[in-house]
Amino acid sequence: MRILWFSNTPSLAAKKVSKNTDGGSWIESLEKELASFPDIELGIAFKRQVSSLEEIRVEGSRTRYFMVPQYPIGKFKQWVDRFLIRPPSRKSLPHYLKVVEDFNPDLILFFGTEFDYPLIIPKLKVPSIIWFQGNLTVYNEMYENGIRIKDTFTSETIKRLLKCHTIYHEHKLFVRRVEREKEIFSIAENFIGRTDWDRRLVRVMAPKANYYHSEEALRESFWKYQWKLHEGREKFVVSTVIRGQLYKGLETVFKSAILLENLLPKRIEWNVIGIKDGVPYAKAAKKKAGYTKKNTSVKLLGPKFGDELVRQLIATDVYVHPSHIENSSNAIQEAMLLGMPVVATNTGGTQSIMDDNKEGLLVQSKDSYALAGAILELFESPSRAVELGKNARSVALKRNDNKKICKELIATFNEVIAQYGQ
Repeated sequence: MRILWFSNTPSLAAKKVSKNTDGGSWIESLEKELASFPDIELGIAFKRQVSSLEEIRVEGSRTRYFMVPQYPIGKFKQWVDRFLIRPPSRKSLPHYLKVVEDFNPDLILFFGTEFDYPLIIPKLKVPSIIWFQGNLTVYNEMYENGIRIKDTFTSETIKRLLKCHTIYHEHKLFVRRVEREKEIFSIAENFIGRTDWDRRLVRVMAPKANYYHSEEALRESFWKYQWKLHEGREKFVVSTVIRGQLYKGLETVFKSAILLENLLPKRIEWNVIGIKDGVPYAKAAKKKAGYTKKNTSVKLLGPKFGDELVRQLIATDVYVHPSHIENSSNAIQEAMLLGMPVVATNTGGTQSIMDDNKEGLLVQSKDSYALAGAILELFESPSRAVELGKNARSVALKRNDNKKICKELIATFNEVIAQYGQ
């Protein structure tokens, strides 16, 4: 079976095309496992700032990698697009079709509706399926759920303003991608999802599409470690992994931290991975929460990857995910695989991946009091934290088993191919 992926990542070709890699992705884990199936021939197409379509090979890999030009090419043209808030370019689409022609797949898998790849569906003569990741349309509804965009203006810098890289510009371009995503849903034939939330969205946004279930492979580093209870130390350490979008709930972290500092003076440390201190989002979140220089518990550590990230996580006492909207957060699933006690906001598809009061604790989005209270429960009851982590790991070991996922995925591919054209 010949399968062609369209992905935002070069997967296992990352080191071949860039010196700066982020220590692996779940798509890399999926590719590694699929490579063990001899009947699968895999091609992966991805975009980079190159002038022409290029096929690359990686030593020891049977996968064919296609590097497609990402438009607009050049910093000035990119700046013009940001300044004018232009719709995303579609100049890459003919290159995608050329890749399809060259690889001649039995089936095409698109990773996500967030990117432009599925726009070629009407021109395809082979079946296709979209792996549901997030959903920009709903995320846009939640974008200002914690902080209003206008409240970030005073946190921006002149440099970011001149480069049109402000949170305001990012959101305007985000809305353009929402428009494109709705078009993608209107032409989609098949989806792979894993939560009640994404299944319901497909039912409404693409009512004629078929829906198939598959779990996600997790990054290799998270299979090598296991969390253990930290006894007898002075600090109770919380960890969070989020990115810099306004809907990720950073202001809730600061609000909850203030409450915990008052209840447990000098006992709380909260490490936030993925966001650097001093960036406009961090400044706006602190202001929104009333987090001042007298508050010292939250440490913004910036991005961390691979084994360094995992070691940082297992050195803490609880994982907390404060986002206002998610589908099936990889960060939550990875914390569960490590056997960590998890506290998360009950948004999107989270309740499909973690059973409340059994595999972790769920609280309402934006509720800093309930979030702080859930953390306090685990601080006061280490045995319960261990039990929740143990249950979470047991679920994740079965659910996220790479070999099982690949076998089920191949079965789905065969079904989609068999039904095509009927």
